[in-house]
Amino acid sequence: RDRHPTDCDCQRAACEKQQAAESRQKHLEKGEDLKRRGFTDPAMRNWTFEHDNGRNPQTETARFYVESWETMQAENIGYLFWGGVGTGKSYLAASFEGRNEYISRLCSFPLLIIDDFGMERGTEYGLEQVYNVIDSRYRSRKPLIVTTNLTLDSLQNPLDTAHARIYDRLLEMCAPILFTGENFRRETAQAKLNRLKELMK
Repeated sequence: RDRHPTDCDCQRAACEKQQAAESRQKHLEKGEDLKRRGFTDPAMRNWTFEHDNGRNPQTETARFYVESWETMQAENIGYLFWGGVGTGKSYLAASFEGRNEYISRLCSFPLLIIDDFGMERGTEYGLEQVYNVIDSRYRSRKPLIVTTNLTLDSLQNPLDTAHARIYDRLLEMCAPILFTGENFRRETAQAKLNRLKELMK
């Protein structure tokens, strides 16, 4: 005789609901922890689709990536956001001890965002470290999102071998998305100047 108690349908449903809520809470906590560790500027934690001004033409492309995350992760597909300064690349991308430990840690995240790529110091050592990070992500089959002010032409036609190694690997991993929007920083600066003029009257 089976003396083990069994749950009724309503108890089983309540248990499943509680497990789902706990799973959602753990997911949210993990996301907050990753944001704290990845975004050193607290303001960047609010760079979400909900807070977006809706004027960036590439927002839907970014939303598609998020909505297709399981496929993007499984197929190791990243984005390379390129275009002029102040066009919202960093904003949408926000929809780093020892060298080996550091690179290993960067490869532990399911998605790595490199902001302002190409602005790093161009020393031989610096370029080697950039290549090691990108190559490690490539070998671990984990995607990247990269923002840069470099043109696609300069990425496809680098001036030297050190840059060619990096750019070639990057273009293999990331689909290039041109940002054509307005310079939001310039617009914000002009609005502040206009407001100051109003206040001074």
